[in-house]
Amino acid sequence: MAKTRVTFTIDPADAARLRRAAERAGITVSAYIEARVLASVEQDEAIRKTFRDADAATNAAYAAADAAIWPEPEPLTAQRKAELDSALDRFFDKMQRSA
Repeated sequence: MAKTRVTFTIDPADAARLRRAAERAGITVSAYIEARVLASVEQDEAIRKTFRDADAATNAAYAAADAAIWPEPEPLTAQRKAELDSALDRFFDKMQRSA
């Protein structure tokens, strides 16, 4: 199987810990890191799969609550837009401008 090189930087003390752990496991540092990282990825994937439905329900509940609390605003009429634009123009006209 083709392999891809991945490089990362860690503290020298952590590198020593990795070397010792790999040595205790009787494998290379590269094999040790690969095994540990992939085990962590598999665990994360299993957790996501396990809670996928609950996460979807939670997201739907938050969306429903947001919609109830923050309903879509009514579209602005041309007159109301002109009033708001005028108010903003007056506000910004009072601000100092710098070059």
